[in-house]
Amino acid sequence: MRQNRFQYFILLLCFGLGGLSFDYAHAQEASKPKPVKVTTPQRGKIERKITYTGNLEPDAMLNIFANIPGKLMVLNVNEGDHVNKGDVLAQTDSRELHLALKQVQAALKAAEAQLSIAKVTARIKIEVQAEIAHASLDAAKVQLAQALALSEAQATSQFKQATAAVTVAEANLKKALKGARNQEIQQAKAVVLGAKAALDNARTNFERVQKLHKTEAISDRDFDNAKAQYNNAKAQHEGAVEQLSLIQEGLQPEDITAAEAQLHQAQASLVLARVAVDTKDWNTQITMAESQVRQAEANLRTASELVKTQAWKHDIAVAEAQFDQAKQQVNLAQKRFDDATITSPLNGIVVNRDSNIGDYVGSGPGGNPILMIVKMDAVKVVFSIPEADLSNVAVGTPVRISTRQHHTSGKINFVSPIVKPETRTVKLKAEIPNPEYQLKPGMFVEVSIDFSTTDDSLLLPRDAVLDIQNGVGHVFIVSDGKAHQQTVKVGPAWGEKISILEGVIDSTPIIVRGHQLLADGTKILVVE
Repeated sequence: MRQNRFQYFILLLCFGLGGLSFDYAHAQEASKPKPVKVTTPQRGKIERKITYTGNLEPDAMLNIFANIPGKLMVLNVNEGDHVNKGDVLAQTDSRELHLALKQVQAALKAAEAQLSIAKVTARIKIEVQAEIAHASLDAAKVQLAQALALSEAQATSQFKQATAAVTVAEANLKKALKGARNQEIQQAKAVVLGAKAALDNARTNFERVQKLHKTEAISDRDFDNAKAQYNNAKAQHEGAVEQLSLIQEGLQPEDITAAEAQLHQAQASLVLARVAVDTKDWNTQITMAESQVRQAEANLRTASELVKTQAWKHDIAVAEAQFDQAKQQVNLAQKRFDDATITSPLNGIVVNRDSNIGDYVGSGPGGNPILMIVKMDAVKVVFSIPEADLSNVAVGTPVRISTRQHHTSGKINFVSPIVKPETRTVKLKAEIPNPEYQLKPGMFVEVSIDFSTTDDSLLLPRDAVLDIQNGVGHVFIVSDGKAHQQTVKVGPAWGEKISILEGVIDSTPIIVRGHQLLADGTKILVVE
């Protein structure tokens, strides 16, 4: 038993001495400088060109529709024709639109005339209204003064006149009831005798003249005068005889009735005149005259306020608004009329013609297109690049386009903001000049992009940069016999070279071999 314990102790001692020997050896190994190879960045260029496959698309492809629906009256182009921007392609029926334009143009002229008249007469009208209001007030004041001074006198005078009219009507009625006096009969007989004598003289003269006229001894004029005098004398005699007959017979019952009616009317007028005097009816006239004065004063205040506030400007503004509205109507009608003419919106080639003269064409996408125009003076190449190459391209990056027959250049004008997850590619577009229309939309082309760096790019061996992620990695630089980790920003890489954008300079010593297992601060030994 004791012997076994001793052997166990000896065994433990041996293991302990062995472990101490191993740790010591390991410490000695760690303290030794690590051999590394060092270089400095070099100025140079990374040459890298990559070719992709793409297809050509037109810069623009437009369906041409009618601006307004209607019958197609004019069609100036065929398939294959070259057109320039602004060329008239077609025209729909515009007769009704032309008539509507003429109507609103006439309305515009009328509105313009009204505006001119308003500018000239609006102020004058307002000022004339004020003058008329002044005159109306003066007249109302005069009427009031007359009413105050004369209304009572007029009422009294009207009463006196009515009284006199009653007296006259009573006298006429009495006269009608008594009949004609003998003196009046004798006077009527005397008138008959005088008229008879005048008639005899006229008849004798007419008979004499008539005989002479038959022998053409006197003129027609003298004959006509003698005849007229005879007829006049005859009529006067007949009237005198009829008057004498009426006087001798006396007034008829209807004449008495008329005289009584006149008396009743005169009596009624007298009653009204008496009431006007008793009730002082002239006060009503004075009140009306005062009311007219107040109305005239209000009208004058209104007219004066219109002058003070220059109300004519409002009338002019209304006329201007009507003129502007008419002008807008003309502009709208002109646009609709112009829209009947369809012009090319771009330079291009007609590739389809879907309508003919006489067809009814609709407007907008809901109708049938009249034709299709393709813009060919520039084309677009559409292609995709791997996500890894995305950092090397941007809008404006030059590209080279090649087909079997043609080679030309362009620039990238679109970089898609998304990456296709199934292919990890990014869509790009480049604009390619095509002045001679040699490139056709639909062609497959090769797209070459030069990813080469500039001649003074700072370059390192690609293996010198470790743990590159998102354009950032690290290198080990040499300082005071030790390796120090340094973060760097990297650029394009191709083959065994990578460009360094930030972090080191030309003279910085960079470890390029033996650095994979280094830690920051490790002692190093630079070897050739």
